[in-house]
Amino acid sequence: MNLRIEEIRYQNIRDIGSLHLEFTKPGTSEPRHISLVQMPNGTGKTTTMGLIRHLILGSELDNETVMGYEPEAGASEGEFTIGFAAGDDRFRIHMDLDYDLGTVSYRHSYPQREDGGMNSDHFLPLELENILTEEFVDLFVFNGELTDDFIETGENKAENALKIVTRLDRVEAQRAAIDRVIEEQQDEDGAKTEQGLKQVKSLLESREDRLARLKQTRDRLKEDISEHNSQIENLKEEREEIISKDKEALEKYQEYQEKIKELETTLQTNSASLLDDMRVPSKLSSSFHEDFTTLLEHMRVLRLPKSTSKEFFSELAEQDTCVCGRDLDEKHRNEIRENAERFLSDEDVGVLNALKERLGSISEPVALDEELEELRETRKELKKYQTQRDQLGLSDENLEEKKQDLTRQIESEKMDRENKKQKVEYLTTDDKGLRQRHNLDWESNIPESKREVTKYKEKVEAATDTVTFSAQAEKLDMIFDDFVSQAVAEVKHDQISKTNQRLNRILKRSSVQIDSIDDSINLKNKSGSSEGQSLAVAYAYLSTLFEGSAVDMPFVIDSPAVSLDHKVRSEVAPIISQLFDQVIAFIISTEKEGFVENLEPATDNDINYYTVYKTDSPGELRMHDDKNFFMDFTSEEEEEDGDSRIQSATEDE
Repeated sequence: MNLRIEEIRYQNIRDIGSLHLEFTKPGTSEPRHISLVQMPNGTGKTTTMGLIRHLILGSELDNETVMGYEPEAGASEGEFTIGFAAGDDRFRIHMDLDYDLGTVSYRHSYPQREDGGMNSDHFLPLELENILTEEFVDLFVFNGELTDDFIETGENKAENALKIVTRLDRVEAQRAAIDRVIEEQQDEDGAKTEQGLKQVKSLLESREDRLARLKQTRDRLKEDISEHNSQIENLKEEREEIISKDKEALEKYQEYQEKIKELETTLQTNSASLLDDMRVPSKLSSSFHEDFTTLLEHMRVLRLPKSTSKEFFSELAEQDTCVCGRDLDEKHRNEIRENAERFLSDEDVGVLNALKERLGSISEPVALDEELEELRETRKELKKYQTQRDQLGLSDENLEEKKQDLTRQIESEKMDRENKKQKVEYLTTDDKGLRQRHNLDWESNIPESKREVTKYKEKVEAATDTVTFSAQAEKLDMIFDDFVSQAVAEVKHDQISKTNQRLNRILKRSSVQIDSIDDSINLKNKSGSSEGQSLAVAYAYLSTLFEGSAVDMPFVIDSPAVSLDHKVRSEVAPIISQLFDQVIAFIISTEKEGFVENLEPATDNDINYYTVYKTDSPGELRMHDDKNFFMDFTSEEEEEDGDSRIQSATEDE
């Protein structure tokens, strides 16, 4: 099914008294390829995006939200309507806002249905009702400023989008249903005493809450550490830029940097080698080596049975005849059983033979003290060069003062970062010795907290006599895990292949390609791609997703180019027009330059140009559909804001 938006109507919504936007070609029901709606800040652009989402979903809004749409001039009621085309069918959904009561209600008209005409309540065709969840709607009623969140952010927006469109998110949601069934079973099938069950459950909940808070703290600290790393790199770049203004100092700085890198590599290599040596006991000391050598000599003369063991004689005692052919009576059988104790079991024999084999390749002791001393000297030398680098003086006093200030900021950031790293280590360590030294228990350490939660889950299971039931539920949960993991992997592979084919077509000579989807999209040769190309990847990814869904969606986007400089806009504009069959873009005047003119070549002038702006009369807006008016229209406030945005984007590049 192809879903298209044919029109939007407003009546008494904030500053919009009455407004009608059509997205079809004049005199036809065929939707325009692209409809541009220019709405200065304060005229309802963001409001419109929110209303579109609410109307499609049939959202129940609270009183405060409804009254927030009331015009300043005052009105008892407001209305927002969207006309849709779904294949050959047409239908409208009306959102009625009652400002006196603070309520929202819906009506719909669907001429193709038998009862036709206007009907109460929200309605969507069955094909749409099954797919249009809140998360799915957010993918095609989209905020353009969030597009780059899909590319190498470490967030899970790209992967979540994949799950939403393929409905794998609904499969994952079944896990919550499993948990609910377990809870019902525990409550219904009963513990030995109801009070005892409640008490154990309460203790479990408190531990689960504590574990959740510890994880939140860990995640927040990791985000802070990442921010510190970024800030440190920015400050270092700024410091290097200052140093570069002093040629002599720059040469010295680069010399120190090369030496520091060399020493860091040496330190890393030697540390790894030392750790490898320390994992081999015979290398630790000559006395250890002698003890292992003596043990090996004794084991070589030790007579271990190669094909017979305690089990062999125990089985023989049950037979009627010995291996020598003699008949066995009970006396002989008892003697065989007693003598069997002198032999080792199969398991013991296997362990000792494996030990003998390992001892056959014991290593000579190494001079660990010398290696440790060498590491200490390397660290001292590294610290010396780092200090010399940081204390490098500049001939210009002003530059030197700036450099020192940046150095102090860097050290401050490093100190904060290391402090947070230590806190993360305390939160996440599973080292028993470290936990004991710092008194880390389940209230301050995630692994300990997990064990505590597991312990109390087992207590709850025991109290409710549902151990078997929970084990079955766990198996089902594992089946869901395996199914979702395999399905996501296959869908990712298909999505990457299709998106890369599309990128080859729309970017032509560019070699920008998706390498993998690991929560977010990872690009091949990321350093060689421009910001425009990265955005092209995100848009191509979304359009390919919609192709694979049961419904071909329109793409409604807010601010597609507001934060981009003119060069990037010229790259992104033709790409958007090629990727989606219907695009409705709400923009401000500062987005036009470099963006709008580059939409036309790819669309054969199949564009609506709407300009909506305020008049001097409260609640009265005017709308022009003339292209020249659209291109000439400016808003002074937006021009100032746009200049600062573009300047910021240029500086970031």
